[in-house]
Amino acid sequence: MHRFVALLAGVIGGAAQPSPPLATGQYTFEHRFAEHPSLSSIRLVATIRGTRIVLVNPRASDPFPAGVIAEGDLMWHSASGQWIIGQSPADKAAAEVGGCSDGPPVIDLTARIFWTC
Repeated sequence: MHRFVALLAGVIGGAAQPSPPLATGQYTFEHRFAEHPSLSSIRLVATIRGTRIVLVNPRASDPFPAGVIAEGDLMWHSASGQWIIGQSPADKAAAEVGGCSDGPPVIDLTARIFWTC
């Protein structure tokens, strides 16, 4: 009975991470600044393999050099209701994410926007 209650609590509490809404493949993403969300920035190439993502700037442009801008695991941050690019399982429970916080960056997989400070 105790196992059943523990299992039920995990299901009701939303312990499972949803699947990312994008399949394995290559996509074009926009970069946006959290402090200036309407300001145009650069386009990035996103390569997704399962829950792993790599964001690449194909050519140097301020403020980013050419090359890998961010990479990590796509994780659902349930407290904020947003996808993040995490480096460790603890990032799922980070107190703050995205913007100009010290937490992991936020990525909008539906609108295909990578947010930084």
